[in-house]
Amino acid sequence: MNPTLVLADHRAGRWRTSEITGAPGPWARATLAEHAGILTLPATAPGGARAVFADDALGTLVVLDGAGQVRRVPVAIPAEHLACDPSGRYVVVTTGLGASWDPWSDLVTVVDLADPSGTTAVRVRVRTGEPGVVIVPDVGTGEPMVVLRHREPGEAEVIPLHDLLRAGPHCPVVRGERLDLQGDLGHGDAADDRTGVVHLSTEAGIERLRVIGGRPERLQTWPWPVPGRAYFLRFDPTTGIVCSVRGADSDAEQWHTWTNHVVRWSRDGAADVIRTGDGLVFRPDAVGGAVAWTVVHPDGDRLAMLTGDRVSEIELAPMSAAPRPGVAPWDPVGDKPAQRRALALVSGDVAAVTRGGDGELHLVRPTGIESTIDLGSPFDEGGHLGVIRVPETWVDGVGR
Repeated sequence: MNPTLVLADHRAGRWRTSEITGAPGPWARATLAEHAGILTLPATAPGGARAVFADDALGTLVVLDGAGQVRRVPVAIPAEHLACDPSGRYVVVTTGLGASWDPWSDLVTVVDLADPSGTTAVRVRVRTGEPGVVIVPDVGTGEPMVVLRHREPGEAEVIPLHDLLRAGPHCPVVRGERLDLQGDLGHGDAADDRTGVVHLSTEAGIERLRVIGGRPERLQTWPWPVPGRAYFLRFDPTTGIVCSVRGADSDAEQWHTWTNHVVRWSRDGAADVIRTGDGLVFRPDAVGGAVAWTVVHPDGDRLAMLTGDRVSEIELAPMSAAPRPGVAPWDPVGDKPAQRRALALVSGDVAAVTRGGDGELHLVRPTGIESTIDLGSPFDEGGHLGVIRVPETWVDGVGR
């Protein structure tokens, strides 16, 4: 079975799927929650479910199966993060800021994908913020535990999954055991199901913990090994490598001078550091031992693919409404939204990357651009990409 791309133009409220070597399916209506992204499910997910994403307009979890069928389950929005348990049966959706500048929602939804009616969704209240989420087994009991990463103040909260599932209607408050984090501004979460270790990216570095007997236990924090801090954690389940990107950010209006590094950590904490060059480096992707990222810069954009110890860089056509020096890269350019690129690794040697605002998708190998596809939709802000592969037992477990 060929990998399938999930393509979403969230600004236009449209999405579709496309086999890499086949014709794309028709556009369907949904406003993908871009921050929460697309969550690929393991092979053990019930009912043939392959991936999920949140529709931030309708307030539903969109569930995709291998036959292209779709079902929807109501969830609280605006969706901030998605995570599944190691079996793929349960999906947790946290809520974030949406169009607000201040935290206001404290709702978390748990969906049971084994319910064929698609109606089992439990909503509870925790605390306001922009919570990240992972689900890991308690290393003492094996019980699935939901770990929430809270911001300002930084805090990890551990709640047994069964406590959430048995909560009644009307959004009751359900709280768990809590652990203060060293950093208040978390931005990135990863979990290793095989070891039960949770990795949380904050300004203090990669803060790590595990759950024993229902309580969070702090592990050694991995410091960010270069100036700056880590963002956008990714976990490669095939290698156990955790990777992160970004660095020492200066004034947002001088984003083209930002220094960036990609760092890969093995399970024993050994770190490889790769300098990416100055500019805007957005979310990377990692699969099968490869890592890919894009760099946006006034002197030219490029896509980089790291395989082993070798980095290949491919030049990309500039975006018509690319960010400009002197303006923060997330601020509009004239009457157009700020443009960027979405990225997804199809395999260890093929990456898909969008040309935001210009409605193009490039399929790229380390040797160069293999093909360019007209998407028929502008893909403002870069849109969003996800990849559904042949079902695997181990997956990242966090929406990307």
